[in-house]
Amino acid sequence: MGNHMVNRRHLFGLAGAGGAALAVPGLLTMPAHAAAPQPPAAWPTEFVEVTPSVEGDIAWYDVSHWGVEGKGWSDTAAYYDRLPAKAEGVVTPEVWVRSRNSSGLLTRFVTDSTIFRARYRLSLATVAMYHMPAIGHSGVDLYARTPAGQDAWLANTHPAAQNVDQQMGIAVDPGERLYTAYLPLYNSPQRLEIGVRAGAKFLGAAPRTTPPAVFYGSSIMQGGVASRPGMSITALLGRRFDVPTVNLGFSGNARMEPEIAELLTELDASVYVVDSSPNMNPQQIAERAEPFVRILRAARPDTPIVLVEDRRYGDGQFVEFRRTRNAQNAAALRTAYTNLRRSGVRGLSYLSADKLPGPEELVDGSHPSDLGMATYADAYEKVLRPILKRRGH
Repeated sequence: MGNHMVNRRHLFGLAGAGGAALAVPGLLTMPAHAAAPQPPAAWPTEFVEVTPSVEGDIAWYDVSHWGVEGKGWSDTAAYYDRLPAKAEGVVTPEVWVRSRNSSGLLTRFVTDSTIFRARYRLSLATVAMYHMPAIGHSGVDLYARTPAGQDAWLANTHPAAQNVDQQMGIAVDPGERLYTAYLPLYNSPQRLEIGVRAGAKFLGAAPRTTPPAVFYGSSIMQGGVASRPGMSITALLGRRFDVPTVNLGFSGNARMEPEIAELLTELDASVYVVDSSPNMNPQQIAERAEPFVRILRAARPDTPIVLVEDRRYGDGQFVEFRRTRNAQNAAALRTAYTNLRRSGVRGLSYLSADKLPGPEELVDGSHPSDLGMATYADAYEKVLRPILKRRGH
């Protein structure tokens, strides 16, 4: 592929498209930051020089040549899968199918291009759902680093079919910036290329290697039903904390199976978040929650674990069986948490449904809108911030 890793000391003199020397002083230091509500995000320290395929006035860069963040395992059956190839036949078929969605994956790059395109073929022909638009389901969502050091939304694709070749941004203000592209939540590219102006400077940002925050959960965690990938819980928290995240949300199929717990122990996580109650009934939680946590704790004695209650159905105030389901799920998880604490399991935290989205923040009475996703992130942030601070983040 002709690509190689470079760090901030070695950016001068790199060859760009056509062999021209890259004069990239703006890439060598963190941009000057104005006052911001959050501390400026860290500037990447490792970059990859990538050779593009130039077609007319567009230079196409294959994302796999410098990498994606959000993959817990490198030995996947397809590049944008989320579980390792060995998991097929170990996890349920339903989990395996959903693990092949690219939810939570992102790629970062630096360029001075003023135009952007994305080109990819989707694995699934379905590009949207009745309650989730195509941008969130199957789109690529592009963010740009501001002078204040924050990543802010810029543009996205809006797929209508499996083959996508679309403009994501045009007439962007000149200047070298860090860009982050979030991948589809309920679909996956077979191959993904980022297109920029031919001759523009371009460096792939190597995926961060710091321990990620690992999130296991239901369709909500997978991203249902955010309007776009950058509004999923893990994307929001990744930006707020400036940390890599791994999204292991499996729509309709997060049930605390021991096989999943064993896989999670393979990841050197900064924290494990377990939010699978929406896919479980009270008996399953009572039977599986404690063994699931004990598997994690036995393998990772020092990694914090957060247990999250079932969100409450939007129609629960009018429908008794919904209220009962939510209450019994919460009671079962609380009992498991209490038992674990009393038995000496340390490093556990608990998030109550009181802090999670209410009826006005749900699209269909179950899945959060973008507003609901932000409320989820707010609730998670209050629990995770002191944990991650103690872990050095």
